[in-house]
Amino acid sequence: MAEVHRYRGHTIRLRIQRSSTTLYWRARGTIEYTEGGMYWTYIMTVAIDTFTTEAEAKHGFLQQAQKWVDDQPGFKGLP
Repeated sequence: MAEVHRYRGHTIRLRIQRSSTTLYWRARGTIEYTEGGMYWTYIMTVAIDTFTTEAEAKHGFLQQAQKWVDDQPGFKGLP
């Protein structure tokens, strides 16, 4: 089951799983981005699949997703 997080009016869905071959944790998910009444879904993958704990994978994914939202033109300079 995917976890759901809200960030600045957007929905971040993530799924964390442990690799059976490497025993590392990885996170995958989507950002449901809303702008001007329109919605877009972006698929995100974390560049590093070598998290040693589930919490690290979740934190890493959420940081990357939030940075992606912050880097969008409508959010430059907003708190």
